[in-house]
Amino acid sequence: MSPKHIKKINGENRRAVAPYNFVELPEKVVEAQKLPSVDRYHCDRHTGRIECTLTTESPLYIRCGLTAEEFQQAKESKDLSDFFYTNFSEKATKPVIPGSSLRGMLRTLVEIVSFSKIDKITSNKLCYRSLGDPIYQANFVENIGEKQESTHPKVDCYQSKVHAGFLRKQGIKYIIEECKYGRIDSNFNSTNTNRTFPSLSSLNIYIGSGPGKTPIWDLQHKTIYVDIDSTEQNYFFPLKYRIDKKTGKPKLDKKGKPEIRHPDFYLRFRKVHTASFTDAPGLKKATLVITGDMQHKHLEFVFLDENVKEYSVSEEMIGRFQDDDQITKWQEDAFPKSEPSPDSRKKNGYFIKDELLTNPSCKEPVFFLVDEQDETKVRFLGRAQMFRLPYDLSPLDLVPEELRKPSDMDIAEAIFGYVNGEAPKDKARAGRIFISDATCTSSGNVWWKDDFEKTVTPKILASPKPTTFQHYLVQTSTERKQLKHYSPQSDSEKTVIRGHKLYWHKPHGYEDIEETDTKKREKAKLQYTAIKPIKAGIAFKYNIYFENLSDVELGALLWVLSLSSDKSQILGTGKPEEKYCFSLGMGKPLGMGAVKIDYNLYLSDRSSRYSNLFNDNNWKTGEEKQPNITEKQTECIKAFEDFILDSDKGISNKDRKTPNETEATSLKETQRIEMLLAMLRCDQTPNADRTRYMTIEAKEYQNRPVLPTPLQASNPNGTSGSSRITPKPVLKGKDKGSKPIIKKSQQVQQKPKPKDNKDNFKGSNFNVFARPPKPRKPKR
Repeated sequence: MSPKHIKKINGENRRAVAPYNFVELPEKVVEAQKLPSVDRYHCDRHTGRIECTLTTESPLYIRCGLTAEEFQQAKESKDLSDFFYTNFSEKATKPVIPGSSLRGMLRTLVEIVSFSKIDKITSNKLCYRSLGDPIYQANFVENIGEKQESTHPKVDCYQSKVHAGFLRKQGIKYIIEECKYGRIDSNFNSTNTNRTFPSLSSLNIYIGSGPGKTPIWDLQHKTIYVDIDSTEQNYFFPLKYRIDKKTGKPKLDKKGKPEIRHPDFYLRFRKVHTASFTDAPGLKKATLVITGDMQHKHLEFVFLDENVKEYSVSEEMIGRFQDDDQITKWQEDAFPKSEPSPDSRKKNGYFIKDELLTNPSCKEPVFFLVDEQDETKVRFLGRAQMFRLPYDLSPLDLVPEELRKPSDMDIAEAIFGYVNGEAPKDKARAGRIFISDATCTSSGNVWWKDDFEKTVTPKILASPKPTTFQHYLVQTSTERKQLKHYSPQSDSEKTVIRGHKLYWHKPHGYEDIEETDTKKREKAKLQYTAIKPIKAGIAFKYNIYFENLSDVELGALLWVLSLSSDKSQILGTGKPEEKYCFSLGMGKPLGMGAVKIDYNLYLSDRSSRYSNLFNDNNWKTGEEKQPNITEKQTECIKAFEDFILDSDKGISNKDRKTPNETEATSLKETQRIEMLLAMLRCDQTPNADRTRYMTIEAKEYQNRPVLPTPLQASNPNGTSGSSRITPKPVLKGKDKGSKPIIKKSQQVQQKPKPKDNKDNFKGSNFNVFARPPKPRKPKR
């Protein structure tokens, strides 16, 4: 049985907030029925189409693709602002929602409601992001006990676990030639005129300013000659306080005591005492390695010209190092394609090209850790002594094996198709569902800015950060020391991923989506993009075609599609008086992409379809007679629910429980589906302060608060919720005495009156976002 996330998080300082949440993992995968043969239409199965009308409930944006010419010019997709289109001449009047986007949205929801597998997860190991994480530091630094040198006090001594060497290509394999290394003070300046060495101050070893400082290539990887300790020595570093730049005095903590930057300690390393760029008697040949500027850093590295040992490095590890999520902007700037020679790297930030690494004189300095279980193997490598280290386990490793077996076939795979199957199922199977593009049917202006030529610059939305393990992994405690992560030290510390990630719907307007601060935009202009969203209330039409679906399979599709339509109440899939929306396109964390779908089902009588070619002046479709279509939908949805809830082939007994631990009598009462409905709900959403991003500036991530379940976040007065909210912090330096400015989205949400286009939601059913007042805090 998989661990379950903590149901109730007490204490607002331990409860995180986010614009997203998760539908938990199932305990068991519900396997599909036997697939039909593909050489005929089966009389006991359903073929037909579902005619859908999609209506935007908030601004919607799906970016267009690059043209062949733009691709050849190596343009970036973020520079394209047009909405997706298929006809260039109609891109201003007939935007299109691609069928692939609709298919992806529908498949995700079918996977959730049918308790299907969770296997489309990255197998790449994520990397530690916080240098201050004690678990991360333990990989790099070892406390070797208390030491005392000369007149200094007896205190802890630390030693680096990191090795150094040069990456090379030997035949078809990569190797690291290990070498010994030492530390050289960047403020060093020899008094020996015979061994002149220019001052390595920050003024002339770096270019740029702030976090963007990069080493200059006149010195980076340059040959240097050094007088260095023959063995590692213990060097004393005295107590340092954090200094207030204005007063020049130590900063004080809350108790009025000076803030300590670091205590007394020893560091064991080989120190460079004299250095020169020209050879001289008694000096060792080395390579100067500058790893980047940090506050208070004053020691750079020299790699000695000696081959101690060779280690093999897998091509997979080199590829992982050069993945997009590994190469930082700093690395791109510090290791451009043009250095150390023109066109020496395939991309900025990459290692030197393979053909150059085969040259003995061309080496790439690297730091690396060896595997503690097998010291002949390299664990990982990087360009700094404290490099980006992957966790021991990948997100896929944290999905229980029984939820991702390639040999099992679930309902989503049976409907949508699959590849890479294993016996006893086929290796691959085509889907039996086909979704057309959705074309705009609304006339007149459809654009959020009322003008196709006008663009919007949305607030910055970076890529997801699953390394925020207190959000993305199941936590059984909120205690920071007990948080589960991707490198468990024992079986008892193992956990699983939270599940399917979805975004809350939000009643947000211009001020919540568009970045209007021109200073912010100018400061980080490379991170911003331009878009042309469609406004709310715009309709699109498309068709879902299907072949040979069983009652259960068609029921799964209809169960999902009915949720955001009025049929939800008729067919009993949603809860009484609740309204739901789906999410599509970009900007979901900002409140964009809310859509509803209405549909009509048309079943095709294949015998009738092929008995005649024409029906009067039209093609014969087999859809001419649709008797009792509502009853047929009810039958299919019931067949689906009965199949999922079957005591033998259906979900596990644990998944059959309601949030209150009673036995569920329908699918929508199960805890997992309750979580889904909470995330899809758009008539009553959590307060804006519970669905915002936390901020680094206010240090809200510092103590790793835990993200609650969707049921606690959406139901503050329920049994699994808390009536308190996490208020947005006041940043240091802000006027706390002034009257706070309450954003529109933070006020009590009354049912809105019709708005004009200036307020961006005219023509939509945006009254579904009306919320009751915040509940009162309980009496203490």
